Amino acid sequence: MQVQLPRVSHQPADAPAQIVRITVDAQGDFYLNDTRVSDDALQSRLREQAARDPQPQVQLKGDRAVRYERVAQAMAAVQQAGLRQIGFITERR
Repeated sequence: MQVQLPRVSHQPADAPAQIVRITVDAQGDFYLNDTRVSDDALQSRLREQAARDPQPQVQLKGDRAVRYERVAQAMAAVQQAGLRQIGFITERR
């Protein structure tokens, strides 16, 4: 069967967002994309990421043994840097 399809201009799909991983290990140390960073360096590096267009998505992993306060500090750093997308990485039971 012949069908005449409508013509539309092709719009490229949005580029998939990059991912920035923040890990808080059992000792409370921060890692940004597998590189250990100080609290101050985390904040400045996240500001750099927030300036990118499109902004990357942040994935946050916290060791179950770490004090929640350190995970909350990482979340606050993400928010203060101006990053808008954050997800939490967990394991399935």
